[in-house]
Amino acid sequence: MDKDAKYETVQFDDHDDRSSTEVEESLIGDQDKRCRHCFARQELERNKAEREKRRRRERWSFISGFVNTVLLLANVGLLVNELTRQPRVNTWDFGGDLTGVSPSFPQQIKTFTPDYEGKYAPNDTSLFFTNETLNNWNELMPYGMGFQWVNDTHRYHDLPTPIVWPDKTVFTTSITHQLHCLFAVVQTYSGLKADHELPEDHHWHMIHCFAYLRQTIMCSADMALEGLETTFPDHNGGSDGWDSKHVCKDYGEVKKYLEGVRAYDDREIF
Repeated sequence: MDKDAKYETVQFDDHDDRSSTEVEESLIGDQDKRCRHCFARQELERNKAEREKRRRRERWSFISGFVNTVLLLANVGLLVNELTRQPRVNTWDFGGDLTGVSPSFPQQIKTFTPDYEGKYAPNDTSLFFTNETLNNWNELMPYGMGFQWVNDTHRYHDLPTPIVWPDKTVFTTSITHQLHCLFAVVQTYSGLKADHELPEDHHWHMIHCFAYLRQTIMCSADMALEGLETTFPDHNGGSDGWDSKHVCKDYGEVKKYLEGVRAYDDREIF
């Protein structure tokens, strides 16, 4: 090798005139931008997830509130029904039908009144046997006289033995039987008092009706309070019962029902 050769520093053509520090800073900046982009995207996803959770909570809150409102209204309805319905001592309809044939009837408050006009028991007992008085009694009865034609007897229970009736299963009704017995009592008293002809079986009939009416009165056991009399001739300080109020069945509805199930069309008390 030539000893006289000289070495020179060779300058490389470097177009990127940035220092290594600048390059590193640039790389870090790009990385920061990418990280910020990732963080922003993650934040958007978190916000979206939170909004979805909030919507679900609001939706379930609405559904839950709606269901609770419906249940509350149902409970209020049941409570109102429980408070307003007619209280019962037991599962039977008091003074009603045990067998399931007849429905329940609405009740009403009634004040009893004296028969000043003698429509049903005239003071002149001979007038009892006039057509006018007999018609008054007939009008108390429903058409069919309380004789009910009952179909599909297998649907009911504790039915009594049917009365004799051609081609039909027929039972009578206690209320019309009671009115019939009361009519017979007034008839017998009026006939004896006015010396009017009476049915031959009137004695036997009276013994039957006394026993029957005694038990119907005890069965109903009307507990209405009664105060001072206003109609007794001697005003003896007792009670005539005309000032009290009674809880009664709506007799108009009873008659309407009995006429709807009648076995025949007669309306003549006897």
